[in-house]
Amino acid sequence: MSTSKYTMPQGSLISYMSNKVKTYGGINFAQGIPGYNPPEALLQHLESIAHAEIHQYAPGIGNLKLRKLILEHYKDFQFDDDQLLVLQGATEALSLVFQYIKNSLDQPFAAMAFDPVYESYRHLPRIMNIPFHAYAHKQFDTDHLLNFIKDHNIRVMFVNSPGNPFGAVFTEQQMNELRRICDSHGVYMIIDAVYSNLYYEKPPHYPIKNLSPQIFYINSFSKMLSVTGWRIGYLISHPSHTEGLRDIHDYIGLCTNAPLQQALANYLEQKHYGETYVNWLRETLKSAYKRMEKSLLKLNFDIPKANGGYYVWAKLPQNKDGFEFTMELYDEAEVAVIPGIHFSENAHDFIRFNIARPENELLEGIKRIEEFCAKRDL
Repeated sequence: MSTSKYTMPQGSLISYMSNKVKTYGGINFAQGIPGYNPPEALLQHLESIAHAEIHQYAPGIGNLKLRKLILEHYKDFQFDDDQLLVLQGATEALSLVFQYIKNSLDQPFAAMAFDPVYESYRHLPRIMNIPFHAYAHKQFDTDHLLNFIKDHNIRVMFVNSPGNPFGAVFTEQQMNELRRICDSHGVYMIIDAVYSNLYYEKPPHYPIKNLSPQIFYINSFSKMLSVTGWRIGYLISHPSHTEGLRDIHDYIGLCTNAPLQQALANYLEQKHYGETYVNWLRETLKSAYKRMEKSLLKLNFDIPKANGGYYVWAKLPQNKDGFEFTMELYDEAEVAVIPGIHFSENAHDFIRFNIARPENELLEGIKRIEEFCAKRDL
């Protein structure tokens, strides 16, 4: 492939490739948008409250009914009411926590995440002028990690499990070890659990019982209920952070969409926290992953095993350039994917495929990829 045919665009490659589909058409295996409708019962609840008096500001801390349901869902952890904040998606939660930590620390520090890195973990520090370092997921070793933290002055660690773009799930032992390291060495661990319900085999473990001041837990309803446009997430933290977090939220977030929170609360109350839909979605994603994996393996891609989430993270055969592959795949087959270089400097020959798409679209996309690769004898 020619290295001069395409120019790397500025900004997010996820937005760039997804916008190509929205503008010119094609199959979107790029952006992490589910291709499934939300639960019908949830939409019915939304319709039923359209004329209710629910269209003004919601409580800044979140719809009170929704808060009660979330806390009940985590009853085994015995969180207090003041530990919970309902926010505008996990993205606001991430930025809120990072800004709060930045304000709290009076010495220079750096942040880290496990490579390959979801874009927000890298760009939040960049926006706030904080150094960022990626740590190879496969190098997980306590002594090595401690040296990395010390050498790079790490005070914030982003952890997502299942991951994005690589759907790895940290083991219970690994997560407990990460908490021990953070508690012992003054590192804040920000846990991003937005794919927590979408595991393929065993549910992921999160070390949030007896939550310490070093741990922040973030989740949302976007992925589990296929409502990424609703922007309803939440943050659970130690009570010592409550006042500071709420102070920032009051001025940069204020509150989350009032009608959507009410519809969601009514649905969760009546449908056992969305259990039936989530179980269906989990099995659908598991099946989609297996189909995409099977096809790509036949095309000689190398695929590290994932255990949850929306994505297949795959290494191109013959060390092909991922950006060139991405651009040509769209130009010639109208299939949008994301090159690995967007997530890691070491992933120039990787591709991320979003497999959270309807079956007919998934199969058509796989067919086009197979035909595209056959023409190039990959």
